[in-house]
Amino acid sequence: MRALITGAAGFVGRYLVKFLLQQRYTVLAACHGRLPDDPALAGAILQQADVTEKESLCRLIAEFSPDEIYHLAGIAVTTGEDREGYYRVNFCGTLNLFEAVREAAPRARVLYVGSAAAYGAVPPERQPITEEQHLAPLNHYAASKAAADLAACAYAARGLHIVRVRPFNHTGPGQTTDYVCSRLARQVAEVALGRADPVITAGNLDAARDFTDVRDVVRAYWLLVQRGRPGEAYNVCSARAYTVREIANFLAEIAGVEITLRSTIELQRKTDIPLLLGSAAKMCRETGWTPQIPFRQTLADLLVWWRERLSS
Repeated sequence: MRALITGAAGFVGRYLVKFLLQQRYTVLAACHGRLPDDPALAGAILQQADVTEKESLCRLIAEFSPDEIYHLAGIAVTTGEDREGYYRVNFCGTLNLFEAVREAAPRARVLYVGSAAAYGAVPPERQPITEEQHLAPLNHYAASKAAADLAACAYAARGLHIVRVRPFNHTGPGQTTDYVCSRLARQVAEVALGRADPVITAGNLDAARDFTDVRDVVRAYWLLVQRGRPGEAYNVCSARAYTVREIANFLAEIAGVEITLRSTIELQRKTDIPLLLGSAAKMCRETGWTPQIPFRQTLADLLVWWRERLSS
């Protein structure tokens, strides 16, 4: 089997490359900009690609002739102010990919990776969130992902085999400090190494999110390509939410340190969602997937990764 991964050099992309290579795929890892010298991509075919350039995508897909395409490329940081960039890359870039698939590989199975942020602020009484919940994004990142999600539905209706996935928060070793679990893990690791005072800063300490280990997430993506129904949307989540306060305390407990938690205005978002909790019932029912890695294990692995990185 031949698989094309866009955004392969990103956090999830690196794990997906490794997973598919273990399944004995031939993997084309499409990366934006300069090709990375990254051991995580060893064994894959590296190719420069820009999703905003449709013609180059067409050539890439026509030459490689993939059986499966995993579309991970996009601007993933949710707090940015580059409104035009979100739509140019996340929405128009996705349209370019779908058009390239339609022209060069109409039989390929495609996974469009959206975001649970597209659901917006759902009242607690309507959570866990199912795929039937309407999309009501609160920022331009979420709106760009929601727009591409709906476009995927339209292309699937015209005959392309596109499955839509709406992942909730995910984390694991290797994630940048743009994301809360990794940012907290780094701070706790610095305290454990004696390099920082035991004061941990974060935004809204009571914001609660549904977290899944990235290694479970890439397995879910693969199963969706094999078993997901074209045009359908699927949540990937753990169906359990944790507050920022709980995450920080878990990390401190694992590291064996005492900490003081402080909320800072600089890290608080203008449109923060109090609770984002998903239902994975449809995903589990139709693909057989269930998350296997407990959240505390994910945090322990993330903490070890940061301690090793800071020590070296």
